[in-house]
Amino acid sequence: MQKKWMRIVVYLMLFAMLASTLLAFLEPLFIR
Repeated sequence: MQKKWMRIVVYLMLFAMLASTLLAFLEPLFIR
């Protein structure tokens, strides 16, 4: 159970990093 939670947390952190980088790249396009 603990290992599964650790894997879920790692995936969430990776997804958050990808989302933040994507937002940083797409934000200037939407600000126009």
